Amino acid sequence: MREKLKRVCSVVELYLSDIFGRIRVYREENNFLIPWGFTVINISVFEEGEEIILDINSPVALNVKPSKDLMRFLLSENANLKSASFFTEFEKGFMDIILGIKVRYRDISREFLKFLVLNIGNLANEYGKEIIAVFGGLSFKEFLEREKSSLPFYGEKLFYEKLEINGHKLLLEVFTEGESYTFVCREEGTSEPIIKSKKRDREPYDMLRLLENVKEILKKGEFNKLRTIFTPFEVNFFKLYRVFIKASEDRKLKELEQEINRLPDMLINGKITYEEYKRRIQRIEREIGLT
Repeated sequence: MREKLKRVCSVVELYLSDIFGRIRVYREENNFLIPWGFTVINISVFEEGEEIILDINSPVALNVKPSKDLMRFLLSENANLKSASFFTEFEKGFMDIILGIKVRYRDISREFLKFLVLNIGNLANEYGKEIIAVFGGLSFKEFLEREKSSLPFYGEKLFYEKLEINGHKLLLEVFTEGESYTFVCREEGTSEPIIKSKKRDREPYDMLRLLENVKEILKKGEFNKLRTIFTPFEVNFFKLYRVFIKASEDRKLKELEQEINRLPDMLINGKITYEEYKRRIQRIEREIGLT
């Protein structure tokens, strides 16, 4: 069954890369993440009895104060939704609202997966705006920005490496505090990280291995491998690309970065068709060298 799960994940990755473009799909083992507007689309693939299940969901609003009106609204909307439903998670007097669905892999085709992921991602963005405006809370993107700003370089510096590429001096550092580690990659003399990742439940040797692995990836310029190690919010790929390009190409790269960040919002808001989104994503991938 383990080999079957592995094959299924490869097919799901192929489908998602075709739907969204490789540049938007991030994979960590059996989990896939796609940044989408103010939220993120999560796809987890797992075994349940004899079946392989895809759990597809998107955060709608986080840190929302529960109320009877809000619960009535969610129950009412659940009755109207056809291809997904709301569920909630509670913590410290607040709740997170998530929109999702579970489907059997044997019922999935590329077109059906495309319908599900785009529908859930787009609905999560639209419902998020409405719920936050009326009931409060944060979008996933706002929550993430707060989390990132509260994660400075702290604790004891455990490991340290220096790497020079095209005249850019990169620092690879691992900090430890308590039971958590923070991996940081940044240019020497700057505080803004290129990579910033917090890891828990690891051993020091695991972090040393991570540092050495990232070092080899950067030396070879194999950026796509970072997508299997870090989440999409832990690596500033365009900042990383700038380390490896000529100064004359920097302006063009900034334009591509702005375009790729705009495209999901334009598709969600109906300003472009899916075909136009796909065409422009493919062009960007060609220009960056991903295809």
